[in-house]
Amino acid sequence: MLLFYIPCPDKACAEKIARTLLEEKLIGCANIIPGMESHYWWEGKLETSSEHILLLKTLKTPDAQKNIEKRVSELHPYNVPCIMSLPVAAINEPYLSWLAQSLS
Repeated sequence: MLLFYIPCPDKACAEKIARTLLEEKLIGCANIIPGMESHYWWEGKLETSSEHILLLKTLKTPDAQKNIEKRVSELHPYNVPCIMSLPVAAINEPYLSWLAQSLS
């Protein structure tokens, strides 16, 4: 299983990406976490913004990282979106089976 962490500027953006990837069967589940405050450098200035975190869950396949990164880049409004995949050390078998069924 792969878990993706993707900050989004607002709920609408996170929902659009989640729904598109679900409809395209690239992911089996998405979680949207509101209310994160981000601090970062952009174009030489220190910036602060409110964001929503999008967590995406999918099976680890040879093309999963590439396909999700491509679609999120196309859908995300940021010039340089963070599309981070995290390896999952362990997952319960019933959830993994459900995830596999959701993607078929």
